[in-house]
Amino acid sequence: MSLRQSALADASDAPLAQIAELAADELALDLAARRVSVGRISGRDNWLALARAPDGRINLQNLTRQAGSDETDPASPSWQVTLGALALTGQRLSISDETVQPALQQDLTLEQVDIGALGSPDKVPVSLTGSLADGGTFGLAGEAVLPAGPAELEITARGLPLPPLVPYLPDVGPVALRSGTAAATGQLTLGGPGPEFRGQVTLSHVDLWDTERDEALLELRTLRVDQLQASAQGVTSSKIWINRPVLRAVITENRQSNLSRFGPRDVAPVTDSPVTNDGPGPAPMRFAVDTVRVSRGTLHIEDRSLTPHFAVSIEQLKGDIDGLASDATQPARVALNGRIDQYAPATVEGSFTVGVPREAAFKLSFTGVEMATFTPYVSRFAGYRIERGTLDVDLDYTVTGPQVTGNNRIILNRLVLGERVDSPDALDLPLTLALAVLKDSRGVIDVALPLRGDLSNPQFDYGALIGKAIRALVVKAVKAPFTLLARLVGGKAKDLRTVAFAPGSAQLPATQTEALQKVAKALIARPQLTLHIHPLADQNDARALAQQALGAALGQAAGEDDDPFEGDADWTERLIALYEERFGNEPPAVPAPADTQPTAAEQRAAAARAGRERLLAAMAPDAAALRALAQARGEAIRAALMDNGVPVGRLAIVLPAEDAPLQPSATSELVLAGS
Repeated sequence: MSLRQSALADASDAPLAQIAELAADELALDLAARRVSVGRISGRDNWLALARAPDGRINLQNLTRQAGSDETDPASPSWQVTLGALALTGQRLSISDETVQPALQQDLTLEQVDIGALGSPDKVPVSLTGSLADGGTFGLAGEAVLPAGPAELEITARGLPLPPLVPYLPDVGPVALRSGTAAATGQLTLGGPGPEFRGQVTLSHVDLWDTERDEALLELRTLRVDQLQASAQGVTSSKIWINRPVLRAVITENRQSNLSRFGPRDVAPVTDSPVTNDGPGPAPMRFAVDTVRVSRGTLHIEDRSLTPHFAVSIEQLKGDIDGLASDATQPARVALNGRIDQYAPATVEGSFTVGVPREAAFKLSFTGVEMATFTPYVSRFAGYRIERGTLDVDLDYTVTGPQVTGNNRIILNRLVLGERVDSPDALDLPLTLALAVLKDSRGVIDVALPLRGDLSNPQFDYGALIGKAIRALVVKAVKAPFTLLARLVGGKAKDLRTVAFAPGSAQLPATQTEALQKVAKALIARPQLTLHIHPLADQNDARALAQQALGAALGQAAGEDDDPFEGDADWTERLIALYEERFGNEPPAVPAPADTQPTAAEQRAAAARAGRERLLAAMAPDAAALRALAQARGEAIRAALMDNGVPVGRLAIVLPAEDAPLQPSATSELVLAGS
């Protein structure tokens, strides 16, 4: 039997299928026994509508009902259908699902479908490949007992759009998934307690939007879930990799955290028993993740309850979160580090519970943060703007339910207040005088600050805690060591004292340019400092310059490899010709190793290589050339600092003594001096 160029509709005249070509071979029909047997069904370029009504019924189920009745006659025997094979190409499906809101509408194409016997008690091969109209491809391959299973299928998917799947995800608050794609590889098992997937899933270019505040909440480049196991019993994974996430944490105008509105509404332990749900809402979500690894992340923090708004960014965020599970008996552990506003190191270490009651213990460390960043808080509680200064903070917090307890250490270096501003919350104290008394001889203020609060208290205000810190700074200070440049640039001073160049080059590498930018920032913030630049050249530079001279004599273009023709006759003859021109004869032959019989060409090439070393020695630069290289390096360092705003009058180049021995290996040095 075959069917071509046909259109089908259901009882309500809704389009159901368009058939370009469909054929059934080896067809046997027994009406009395209600039995149908088909050897093979094949088709191409057909279209089918699959619709799921709000009550869960699929439109194709309606085709089995008797006319005028909602149910089939229970006294009638069931139809028995067997199918030897199904082979389809270019099949198009329009899928709708009204059991979720918003309803799912998706068109897809099945490029190839090959399925074995339907109705057989044995597993048969299943193969399927397809693509979505909105982008993305998928495939299934394996074995199954059809039509009801069980089945073992290998699944692959690439570039599948995520937004259409949002209605099927757990409720995590007022958030919308505006973009993102998914890829997956693994095994899908059907049967037994329910469907189960084991494998790997990757999400790419995900963009979550805070619908309540109409602003970005979370972006991430990729999220990869390794050894994922998802079933009715819950979701588990060995490791989740999060690359380049960008999270925005905001204290709103009414002093509430935007993040407090997000998260799973219900969680339950991960067990071997199926999830049961007696209530009207969705079943609790069960999960367990061994490790979440974050790389190249950014955390934007804003406090919009202040005028002007406070904003700071922790960038280059990386680290691990271990032990996330809804049934965990031990708290999850977190260890992250990054940089505040690109230069000041920041670390977070601690633990927290996933369930209720909430418990957490964590330590935060910020080093070399510019105090100007905190001008909104200082203006509110001190009544002054901040002109300059740096801040080191070590915070040790414990949260038990709504109670928070903290021990903090705050170090301020050379804090200088700017102009006075009006603020009703400002301290009624002679602040400028108090700061002058609190500073030690180096301008350092070191305080320990205890903290207690109740997060459930509507009057809890983190900004007020900053005000307490400022009040403590006014009344207490302890001397503490401080390394100026390290605090400004977020590293160790010794890491900024040397500048490395490529052998024979006076061009600054990109990494050194970045380091000099940090040095320039520190010098600008400390106008009383001058910098002595001690450029050097060493034996490695001497050989590199000789190699450059040899390359030029051989006709190499600048930037080519040292021996662009090595191993071929042209390179050999050019080098031998240069050697004869310089020394009046060809390079002497090189004795061949024992038990070898090199060809004449190989012997000539060996002599050329040996002659090259004599040429390099003859072309070695003199002391003046090396001194000129050192001078050029000093000027390159000075120019980089000047380009970043350091006045030339604060920079001096100090060359080594003319009779100083040439070191095997050396780097240029930077030495600080007072003005």
